[in-house]
Amino acid sequence: MHAPTDASLVERARGGDEYAFDLLYRRHVQFVAAVVLRVCGRSSDLEDVVQETFIIAFDKLDTLVHVKALRGWLAQIAISRADRRSRWFRWLRLFRDEPDEKAALSSMVSTAAGPHVHAELRDIDAALAKVPEPERTAWLLRFGLGCTLEEVAQGLGCSLATAKRRLSLAHGLMGDAVRLEDDP
Repeated sequence: MHAPTDASLVERARGGDEYAFDLLYRRHVQFVAAVVLRVCGRSSDLEDVVQETFIIAFDKLDTLVHVKALRGWLAQIAISRADRRSRWFRWLRLFRDEPDEKAALSSMVSTAAGPHVHAELRDIDAALAKVPEPERTAWLLRFGLGCTLEEVAQGLGCSLATAKRRLSLAHGLMGDAVRLEDDP
């Protein structure tokens, strides 16, 4: 038996089918969590932001026009929630003496990876630190999570041309730290 498509699950969920909501959640929760972790960088906020993302998405499911864009739409909501939470914690840090907890790419790789992989990811982390937030988010969505250009654009809430421009700028600012087969 074939697994239901996102389109059929969205239609069923719009009709109130709890099982469809559950399947959509299970199908996309890891992707949303990866987006949140890459954008927000605070693993302590991960669960809250993922839950907020799905609550908002399921509440506004009727506003989703193109069901094939579900993944990009979820990324857009997740980025918005993660950005809002990050801004809140940056503001709070003005009044607290706490270190900034950021999840580095090098800390997210498998322990089975060799030291050269960890070293390369540390170089990428250092290069990404020099890239402004919108361009860094575009780069992380495209190359950190493997999103399509269309999903990057939708996740950032911008046009395809703007997404490509942000990727190109990020790539230029990162210099020789990264050479990808799929360079913009």
